[in-house]
Amino acid sequence: MSAGDQGGIPEFGVGAPRAYDRRDGAAPSGSPPFGGSERRSSITICGTGNGAHALAVVAAQNAQCDIDWLASSEEKARLLRRGVSEVGLRSTGAIAAKADRIRSISADPAEVIPRADMVLVLVPAFAHAAVLRRIAPYLSDETVLGCIPARGGFEFDAANICGRQAGKQRTIFGLQTLPWSTRVKTVGELVHVGVVKQEVFLAALPASRATPIARQLARILGIRIIPTQSFLGMTLGNPGQFIHPGLMYGHFRSWRGEEYDEDSIPMLFADATDEMGELVERLSREAVAVADRIEQRTEDVLNLRDVVMPVRDWLRRAYGHATSDTSTTGACFRTGPIQARRAPVVESRPGRFIPDFGYRYLSEDVPFGLVPTRALAEIADVETPAIDRVISWAQAVLQRTYLAGDRLRGADVRQLPLPQNSEVSTLSELIDWQSRGVLSEVSARPGVPEPS
Repeated sequence: MSAGDQGGIPEFGVGAPRAYDRRDGAAPSGSPPFGGSERRSSITICGTGNGAHALAVVAAQNAQCDIDWLASSEEKARLLRRGVSEVGLRSTGAIAAKADRIRSISADPAEVIPRADMVLVLVPAFAHAAVLRRIAPYLSDETVLGCIPARGGFEFDAANICGRQAGKQRTIFGLQTLPWSTRVKTVGELVHVGVVKQEVFLAALPASRATPIARQLARILGIRIIPTQSFLGMTLGNPGQFIHPGLMYGHFRSWRGEEYDEDSIPMLFADATDEMGELVERLSREAVAVADRIEQRTEDVLNLRDVVMPVRDWLRRAYGHATSDTSTTGACFRTGPIQARRAPVVESRPGRFIPDFGYRYLSEDVPFGLVPTRALAEIADVETPAIDRVISWAQAVLQRTYLAGDRLRGADVRQLPLPQNSEVSTLSELIDWQSRGVLSEVSARPGVPEPS
């Protein structure tokens, strides 16, 4: 398929995804550069954490492309360069391979952004806006901008900061989750991949670009990428916002300052009770109710059911191949593939530990997960008692204010990428903003209403 067939999106890779069992890092013989031209296409990775390291390896194996890497500081860039140049970056675990296509590593976006065909942002959600502002002046007119994963409201930040070029809308996309469970062992040298998800959902703006981008990302990442109609599905269907805060609430809601020794730190998933699983399931079902209300307003033209689902259904789809008991949500946690992970703690004194409420399971998955979902619930006029309970507890331990009474009126919502902060406050405005490229394509069908 040509670049023209992709609507201006360059062709990344050819043929079927490569298997993840190659250990020599060599490219498959006879594979031409994607795009089929003499100029090799390029990807720029923004971020230096777990996901960025894994992506550098995976993209090197699956796509015939140059990889540039943007770090947030010169110190981090030096650490990456040292590891990549002296030892070489490789992965172990479910993916065993080498990152042998890294062309440059820099802390200066002017050096690595202008020549990118695709820019992939892999940083914590609180850093999304800052990264977008750094790279916006250097994005070329044709650069495709993506986020892995895109947490709640990413599309508003991306559209407001980087959304238009040459008088037209830039192509923006996001994945619902990281494709892997992964941890950096040595910066620039070694990353471990514990498990690979079977499939990941993708949304794009304009919405009509979702299918061609999903095809490209499937080649780059080597897994099934499912295109969806709207970023609403990314926000409402984000499973981390239910799982992480729900389990943190379950493990630590009764914590009153006591310390743990190393052996008594709870296992995040292996020690999950059925009660915790039931709470996580309730959180997800409230998001499903919001999605249902939005679908009803469009008379099912905007389809969210395929991506916004009860969390047990998502766990079975993502990890069913590595889970021995999927009968309940709690059983999925206790018998799933991530059994060795402890609940996040910090050392309070030698050999003694207390909960780390500043860890991303609350500091990211509440303000950039549950809070955006709660914002959509306000617009759709759907009650969310379980979400409210977890947000109220989390904002207390985080020393933040999101909910004030029964409304998102706290001081700390003002800087979040919520639709209300982009002057989208009614269901009609929300559907119109999110449905660009979807409803316009189907509105000519008999009986399909325009949003009003």
